[in-house]
Amino acid sequence: MIKKNEQGSVSIVLAIGFGLLFVVTSAFGIWAYTERQSYKNDVDAKIDDAVAVAVQAESTRKDAEFVEKEKSPVRSYTGPEVYGNLTFDYPKTWSVYVDENSSGTVLDFYAYPKILPEFNSGLPYALRVKIVAGDYDDQVAAINTRVDKGLMTSSAFRPEKNDSVLGIKGDGNLGEDREGSVVLLPLRDRTISFVTESQEFVNDFNKYVLPSINYQP
Repeated sequence: MIKKNEQGSVSIVLAIGFGLLFVVTSAFGIWAYTERQSYKNDVDAKIDDAVAVAVQAESTRKDAEFVEKEKSPVRSYTGPEVYGNLTFDYPKTWSVYVDENSSGTVLDFYAYPKILPEFNSGLPYALRVKIVAGDYDDQVAAINTRVDKGLMTSSAFRPEKNDSVLGIKGDGNLGEDREGSVVLLPLRDRTISFVTESQEFVNDFNKYVLPSINYQP
């Protein structure tokens, strides 16, 4: 037979055991709940971040599409008949300044998106077109010199609208901290040059300007 004092001791032991079990179980439950909430919060935060990135990417894509659509329809320039009726297109969002018949230059065309910067601003122009009194071969030699120095690459260029004309296209360092592209074309005793002075405008240069060039050599 178990005496009363022994029964009391057993009861105390059991009570302590159940109490400890309850404490451990409660602690585990709290820990599990906390971990689940932390995991849920982490997942929710990652989902929120992913959604924000996707929304930003879509907004950027739409902005880029809008800017591209705004460039069309293009505008066109046509030069004097005496110099071959040179024509070419450029995005309608570009502002333009044209100087004709200056000393040594029968055309000096400047273009830049929206507001045309001052000439001494130092900003690279999206497009410069010149008809200069200068030997074509001498102008090409200047490009070849930069190619030999590893500053530029070059290739033959024929206007799509007049493939009877053969010129040269150079890409790379134009000098004076300018990186872009230049196309030289012969025009009798003169030279036509098309230049974009920044990589920022090279895509427009290749997409809108170069395919539209036409003139009577």
